[in-house]
Amino acid sequence: MQKWLLIISFIISGAVAKAQLEPLSNQYMLNTLAINPAYAGSREALSITMLHRNQWTGFEGSPKTLTVAAHTPTRNEKVGLGLLAVNNRIGITNSSGFSGSFAYRIKMEQGILSLGLGGGLSITKNRWSELVAVDPDDGIIPIDNQNYLLPNFSVGAYYSTDRLFVGLSIPMFMSHNFNPTTQEFELVNDYGEYNYLLNSGYLFKASENWKVLPSTMIRFNPGSTVLVDLNASVIYRDKVWAGFSYRTNKSFVGLFMYQVNRQLAIAYTYDMGFGEIGGYMGGSHEIMIRYEFRYMIDVVNPRYF
Repeated sequence: MQKWLLIISFIISGAVAKAQLEPLSNQYMLNTLAINPAYAGSREALSITMLHRNQWTGFEGSPKTLTVAAHTPTRNEKVGLGLLAVNNRIGITNSSGFSGSFAYRIKMEQGILSLGLGGGLSITKNRWSELVAVDPDDGIIPIDNQNYLLPNFSVGAYYSTDRLFVGLSIPMFMSHNFNPTTQEFELVNDYGEYNYLLNSGYLFKASENWKVLPSTMIRFNPGSTVLVDLNASVIYRDKVWAGFSYRTNKSFVGLFMYQVNRQLAIAYTYDMGFGEIGGYMGGSHEIMIRYEFRYMIDVVNPRYF
């Protein structure tokens, strides 16, 4: 099983690079900076989030992602800044990415409109020596472990009020194609490979203790089908969150979050696929910890997104 996975890893390693180091997860609404640079500073406090994702647990060499995000408003109320670090491991490929975000925030009549730019670098290393080749003398298979330094950029817009949020972004839109002849990645700017993300939601207050937050995510890539997430969370006394998501790529997601206090929140999600490979894997697990330092701006009301 392991030998076959190593061979498969060689095939998909180029696809991983082409799709960029895009840190999509089940908890993107709890870590929106990962998909939209315009989100920087929107929680009105220095917010630090750490997230670990273990995907397709039934497979050896399955993807594992660690994300650390930090963002804050500044003394200039029109500016938000963010930092994002991602480590992604799948098969023989290990990628680490670092990016910074700048958001220009415009106060509107009822909310805030943010326009954001992000830029950074990812370091990709392929452990070619772990591949099992049918023909060991095949010259197309590299024999050295190499590091590749790849630049990337993001752009986005984000509007929010106390009840509503709408975000539109193109995260990490540069593509990197692997050339087996030169054994190098080539930088490609292909509009047809951009991933356009539109996410929005609205908070309903059912009673003093209960709130409902439905939301959606639409992912569009000109070269593939449109993917839609339908999400809903129930919030009890601003402390306990329970939610679910349905994805048109044939998966269900369950979410639970506990707001320990005004600063600390802990969340867990489980992603269960029911497509062709759903019966062969144990699903995907995510754990998130978020801590917020509220010394810059005193936030009276809790932030739901």
